[in-house]
Amino acid sequence: MNIQMNNMQSITAYFGVILLFFSLNTAFSQQNDDSLLLTKIENIEVSLNSIDSSDEDLYDNPVSFQTFYDDLSDDGEWIMITKEEIEEELNDGDGQGFASDYVQEDGFVYVWKPSNTEEGWRPYMNGQWVYTTNGWMWVSNYRWGWACYHYGRWWKSANYGWVWMPGYVWAPAWVKWRIAENHIGWCPLSPKAKWRGNSGITVNSYNYDNPGSQWVFVKKSNFVDDINNANIVSASQNTNLIKNSDAVLYMKYENGRLHGRGPDVKDIEKRTGKVINAREIKLKQERGRSLIGDKSVSVYRERFKRHEVDKLGKMHKLDKPKKFRKSPKARKIFKRIKIKRRTPPHRMH
Repeated sequence: MNIQMNNMQSITAYFGVILLFFSLNTAFSQQNDDSLLLTKIENIEVSLNSIDSSDEDLYDNPVSFQTFYDDLSDDGEWIMITKEEIEEELNDGDGQGFASDYVQEDGFVYVWKPSNTEEGWRPYMNGQWVYTTNGWMWVSNYRWGWACYHYGRWWKSANYGWVWMPGYVWAPAWVKWRIAENHIGWCPLSPKAKWRGNSGITVNSYNYDNPGSQWVFVKKSNFVDDINNANIVSASQNTNLIKNSDAVLYMKYENGRLHGRGPDVKDIEKRTGKVINAREIKLKQERGRSLIGDKSVSVYRERFKRHEVDKLGKMHKLDKPKKFRKSPKARKIFKRIKIKRRTPPHRMH
């Protein structure tokens, strides 16, 4: 009897070990698969789920900007302006243009003005330059930097100050560079800079020149430091630095990714005494500030929804900011639209 009991216990223990082995093996395989999947997700190229290789039309976009409208509303104000106003303020230089009937509501765009900016504030002056496999990338200290420094264009409006116009093509930074002997400067690209998937944007295709006061300059020795008022050169020196520097602008779609060239890495290494390796760009799920790691930088990429198109090919654009103000010209046009809609057609005699 004792022998039989011992045999039964041995058999039970044997099968228990077998069952435990298969359970552990299954769990290990599942964990291994999950790890592989996580690794694949972490190494997704930034070019995926994007339309960087296509032409971008800032005045007539095919996607919804509702995420921009909602997410940025707490950090600034949205302003409805006419496309004509943009052209009037940026009347120098070649680039993006438009054609529109101003009696139609699609002749308007929404631009965003950040709040709580100090006197002398300019875009790309509170953050850090990080060298990546896509070129020099701007990592902003602002919560809203994920949107306004990687999409769209900036310009300094005579009526509203610095404003940002949304776009849907992602880039490490939308800037033009000036390289001097001991200094590096940069300035945001305006709506005059039209992204074309086959040719990109270069010095030859973008002729708009920003005034000297709109540039940010630092010494080359400070270029990879945290950029702030403490190490930015006084704007009074900008005009002279621009005269004694070379313009650099080269943004193109290469090897499946939008690549931007800027300051020479070897020169920056020499001036700073630091070894600079290109970090991989990885995707993160949450909006907000990009995260800089030892070998990578994690960024958020917006997954835009395309506007619906009806049978006649007309695009439906229902998205807009929940709160916005109209420019004086926009108010006049809206008033004219209302009058036109209320006026009955002339009767035939």
